[in-house]
Amino acid sequence: MNRRLLVLSALSLGSAVAAPTPLTVTATASGYRAPATVAAGAVTVTFKNSGKIPVDLAFFRLKPGVTDAQFQAAATAVATQSAKDASWKLNQMVEVAGGVGDVPPGQSGAATITLVPGKYLLASLDADEKTHKTALSMGFLKTITVTGSAMGSAPAADYKINMVDYRFELPTNATAGRHTWQVMNSGKEPHFALVAKLMPGKTLKDAMAALMSQSQSGPPPMDFEHAVFAQVLTTGHAETVTWNLSKGSYVVVCFVATKDGTEHARMGMLQQLDVK
Repeated sequence: MNRRLLVLSALSLGSAVAAPTPLTVTATASGYRAPATVAAGAVTVTFKNSGKIPVDLAFFRLKPGVTDAQFQAAATAVATQSAKDASWKLNQMVEVAGGVGDVPPGQSGAATITLVPGKYLLASLDADEKTHKTALSMGFLKTITVTGSAMGSAPAADYKINMVDYRFELPTNATAGRHTWQVMNSGKEPHFALVAKLMPGKTLKDAMAALMSQSQSGPPPMDFEHAVFAQVLTTGHAETVTWNLSKGSYVVVCFVATKDGTEHARMGMLQQLDVK
């Protein structure tokens, strides 16, 4: 084999090693279906919903001393909104490595996240809009064990969103089309990023007024139906997603709450992203 072929072979092998580990998780009528283990490092999660209700997927790593039962009780309090500090209490118990936002029945979503060796809980904090039954009570809680040493790396990002306390650092050069986005949390508190396009004729001021209002009449000023989402991330975590955004203005918002129940959106994490 000549030198050129050796170089090409080495490059090909390097690329194969660098690829994220694929992991498929399926939502069924009775909960998540997923492998028992996955390799540590960059993991591309494909989340398929074969059930009957929209549901999301998040990867929770319990902090030392926290039991599964304590997690489930705290997560249920968040899902049922039983206390204004429920979200804050849960976040003291866990690290969140990201995941995939709500996926409607029959559809799928994907994200590349980084997992370290150990035990994670796959969970949804959603509740059925009609029955108010929590996803946790319907079986959307599953253990997965991450094994081995870190492998692979996330795909290179075209654009980055950095989340800090309490604002988004957004790109100013985003263009329309299908692009790879990296969303990272450099703040001290957990954050997520919901990106929804402003409806024609609506402004960031309209979005602020609607989201800050206790009651809303009329259609929302943002297109939530086609919104994209980066799952909750704890400090130091990032996820890479592919979004196909059309030209226009978008609202980027985080609704994670502080200890007193104040949503981060009310503290500055409600900003405009322009896509050219």
